[in-house]
Amino acid sequence: MNGANATETSTICIAIRGLNEPWDTSRIPAVLDEIAASLREEADIPARLTADSMTIAIDVATDRLPEAAALLRDLGLI
Repeated sequence: MNGANATETSTICIAIRGLNEPWDTSRIPAVLDEIAASLREEADIPARLTADSMTIAIDVATDRLPEAAALLRDLGLI
């Protein structure tokens, strides 16, 4: 198999303190839901999102990483 194995995942980390409008840092669960919905609905990318007090972590299949990063860039997250 060329490229990444279908079961390999990569994690994109975003600093919560770096989020700008329209992302409401006081409502991180809602932010996670919005990001997951955008990945799923706009790019058909399943993702696992988690957050701690400082970071949002977005786990995606490694072979979908470029598409996920492009969408997150379009959303103003990276």
